[in-house]
Amino acid sequence: MLYLAEVKKQTRGFISGIKTELKLLACQHNDQSWSAVPGDEMIVCEETNTWGEGSLVLITLGHNRQLQGAPEQATPELIRQLQKISRLMEKVKDEQEKIEQWKQSLTYQSQELTRREMEIEARLEQVEQMESEFEYLERQRKELDESWDRLRNAQQRLEENQLQLGPLGNLPPEQSQSIQAFIQRLTDDPNRISSLENSVHLAIDSFKHQQATLDGYWQRLEQQKKSLQQQQQEAKRLQETVELRQQELQSTRASIEQAKNQVQIQETILNSKREFLGRLNLNLQTIQEIRETLLSLARGSDDPEIEQKIDRDSLENMPIPELEDLINKQQKDLEKFVLFVNDQEEELSFQCQTVDELLARLQNVHESERWSIEAELAEEQERKRMLDETLFGQRRNLKERQGILLQYVRVLRRRRGMFDTEQEANKINLEPVVMQLIEQQQERQEEKQSLEREIEHIQNNLQQLKEMLEHQWSEFEQKSLAVEQQQQQYQQVLFDLAKFQSQVELEQEVLQPIQDQLSATRQYIESLSHLIH
Repeated sequence: MLYLAEVKKQTRGFISGIKTELKLLACQHNDQSWSAVPGDEMIVCEETNTWGEGSLVLITLGHNRQLQGAPEQATPELIRQLQKISRLMEKVKDEQEKIEQWKQSLTYQSQELTRREMEIEARLEQVEQMESEFEYLERQRKELDESWDRLRNAQQRLEENQLQLGPLGNLPPEQSQSIQAFIQRLTDDPNRISSLENSVHLAIDSFKHQQATLDGYWQRLEQQKKSLQQQQQEAKRLQETVELRQQELQSTRASIEQAKNQVQIQETILNSKREFLGRLNLNLQTIQEIRETLLSLARGSDDPEIEQKIDRDSLENMPIPELEDLINKQQKDLEKFVLFVNDQEEELSFQCQTVDELLARLQNVHESERWSIEAELAEEQERKRMLDETLFGQRRNLKERQGILLQYVRVLRRRRGMFDTEQEANKINLEPVVMQLIEQQQERQEEKQSLEREIEHIQNNLQQLKEMLEHQWSEFEQKSLAVEQQQQQYQQVLFDLAKFQSQVELEQEVLQPIQDQLSATRQYIESLSHLIH
């Protein structure tokens, strides 16, 4: 697990070199989050690099709290974390600004709705007033109809009376003139006709005033229709923009899928290379075991590599007490090294369990969490590989130390006069075979180094592809959010447009019957005016 630590104290030993005390401050979890380490836990490490007290470093600890690898300076990681926090704060700030804009837009829409409701109420009041005036005019029209009916009845009765009286030509001129004057007085009622003319003139003036008011409403309705057409065109342009952004979003999605396929191909190649590397390591291990088996069969035949590292002349000339001290010292170092290798073996076992757990989680993980788990799995597999390679060298080093210690013991026993007769009797010259195995081992080692370089190159390419994929995914999320916002804006525009269109249609439905009724009544009044004059 990765830890952030602070250098507290550095001491220089006489033999062990520099010892550094590190205070654990925070640890990184599998989900890439950090948490503080409780207490004052200290870790001691031995490194050749010197760090100043108070410096911040990154270290990796195994399950047994053993330091893995060398400490690294924490400044780059802190900078990356601060950059992530800064980007997150910018996103939060942008979201807050968008929320504030939405609030302002909602406030403006609420005010606009209130204003429109007040306008509709005012128009309804005007319509009610106009209806009252129409009712008054309708009453006047009915009164005029009744007056006309009475006038026609009077004329009919007068005509009947004239028929009953007969022709006036037989009467004297004075009586005929008197009767004509009486008929004219009955026919012409100046007070009634004058009152009727005044009522007709008032009705015509009222009609003109109401028509002027209606003309204002009709003009406003035409302006609203023009505004409605403009809003419809704007909604159409916004729809085209949303469709274009959706096409771009689909193109970005296709690029992401292509990048995913490329990552899967590279991961397949990487796994194949790693499998081949595992078989190569197994081959190297097999060669080493065969070589050790031959040496153990020969017993008297010593490992040429170990022979090259032993200065027999120095051992033969060294005083026996000093040789015994040297053997005791090497034996103690060997015991410490055995314990260290055992700890590494245990840590490798824990690491294998971690990799197996991550592989099991990856089988049933959600798509949104797959990338983080795959990245964690790749990291844990890399740690496992490095630990395995380190243990391979440490096992070989352990056997080499055991062989050297065995040769020292043999020299000491021979110098004391304790000869191994069984070894001398069974001594076989297998040096040519062992040298051939060493050559094969060197060839496989070169192949292994070349394969490790290829794996490292593929890992770098894979890391670049994943970074590119992560960038494309971030861009896709931003575009998706923008398209969603534009869709919401488009839906809001459609809602406002439908509401405005309904308002225009409602006004037209209200004004048209009023206009028709006003026109019909005015035509009737004008006809009555022509009859009076």
